[in-house]
Amino acid sequence: MSFHHQLLIITRPFQKVIRKIGCKLGFINPNRLRVLLYHDISTDEEDNFYNQLVWLKKNWNIVTPLQFEEMITGKIPIIGNNLLITFDDGLISNRVVAEKILNPMGIKAIFFVISEFIKIKDHSEARKFVSKYIIPESSIKNIPSDWRNLQLFDLLALINQGHTIGHHTKMHKRLSESTSKDELKGEIVLSAQEMALKLDIEIKHFAYTFGDIDSFSKEALLLASTHFGFIYSGLRGNNGNYTSPMAIRRDATSTQYLNNEYKIFNNKLLDAFLDGFADFRYSSSRKKLDSWVK
Repeated sequence: MSFHHQLLIITRPFQKVIRKIGCKLGFINPNRLRVLLYHDISTDEEDNFYNQLVWLKKNWNIVTPLQFEEMITGKIPIIGNNLLITFDDGLISNRVVAEKILNPMGIKAIFFVISEFIKIKDHSEARKFVSKYIIPESSIKNIPSDWRNLQLFDLLALINQGHTIGHHTKMHKRLSESTSKDELKGEIVLSAQEMALKLDIEIKHFAYTFGDIDSFSKEALLLASTHFGFIYSGLRGNNGNYTSPMAIRRDATSTQYLNNEYKIFNNKLLDAFLDGFADFRYSSSRKKLDSWVK
């Protein structure tokens, strides 16, 4: 665990006092709309994931994608602690935890998938795709052996279970490195239209890859905003009354180790993130993203 994470955990009692006083004095907004970002949930992490959701439900209202849409667009007010669950990349464990954990708990999530990744039918080819595009330049030896992709029938199953499918580009490219408008259009728009046609749904949600501000661009955002109603980053922060649906903030929920396996943050650390005590580290990135929307 990094020093920064250790410090956040150690100072939790102090942080809680600050938040309580701040809410009473009015310089901290007591009403919150935050988004959690998960990736792969390994078999070893399923119990931790379940226990984390049980813990979250004690203090947070876990909203559906539709409720989130209405809150972020101002159709219904943001009151209390509200939380949306999302998953990136489209690994098979997403369907497993949806059926084993999310569905019995009545939780609906958004699954952001890569349109070319879902077409792959061979397990070894799926792992090659991960090593080349999702985790660029990673040796295939370091890709967990059980990683494979959601396919079309998996997405249809998730849709039938009441979940939402979002777009996560065509090839998981870093959009800031795209060299032409045609390439951006293929990564963002045309691939989403193709996937929507196959699934017979409207795809309204788009999450750009890698999540940091240097992996996105104003050109990519402007193009995406012509096709999607909601655009998601990987920048921590609260989605308040003045947050644009084109610049949604999300909180990462796990650490990725050298073998590329994801380990979910413990509850104290996630609690600190959700209380906003790491948001300052992303303030300049959020401002830059917001400036592209205007």
